[in-house]
Amino acid sequence: MAKVRLTPDGLARLSAELDNLTHVRRLQVAERIRQAREESHGDSGDSTAYEDAKTELAILEQRIAELERTLAEVEVVPDTGEAHTEVSLGCHVVIEDEEGEREEYVIVDHFEADPRLGRLSEASPVGHALLGHKAGDKVSVQTPAGERVLTLVEVR
Repeated sequence: MAKVRLTPDGLARLSAELDNLTHVRRLQVAERIRQAREESHGDSGDSTAYEDAKTELAILEQRIAELERTLAEVEVVPDTGEAHTEVSLGCHVVIEDEEGEREEYVIVDHFEADPRLGRLSEASPVGHALLGHKAGDKVSVQTPAGERVLTLVEVR
C-alpha cells in the first residue's frame, strides 16, 4: 500500500473512528449477536436478527482492518503554521467561480476528503487542477458538470 498523506486533523479523525469502532461499535454488535442467539434459544440458524448482526460484524471488522492498514502507512503532512504561496496538500484555498460564488476548502488526501465539510481531495478534478497554482491564478477545470473557470482568491 502506498503512503497515505494525512493532515494532523485527518489523522485524528481516522484514529477516533478506529477507536470508536473497536471499543464501542464492536461491543454493541457483539451484544446484538448474543441477544439474537438467546432469543432464538440457541438455534441461530433460523434467526434473521442473528444473521444481520453477523453480517454487520463482518463489515465492521473489514473497516477496522482497513483503518489499521491505513494508519500503519500514514505520513502526516506537517502544519508548519507558515502561509502557503502555492496550492499543496494541507493548505486552505478560497476559490471563486465565474458567477462570483466563493468556496473554501482544505486540500487533503482522498482518505480524508469530504467536500461537504470543506475537505477537497488533491486527486479530484478541482483539487488536482489547483495544485501548484498561486493566489490570483485562473484555473480551467473539466468536471462532470462541464468546464469551470475558477479564480484562486486565497492560498494559506
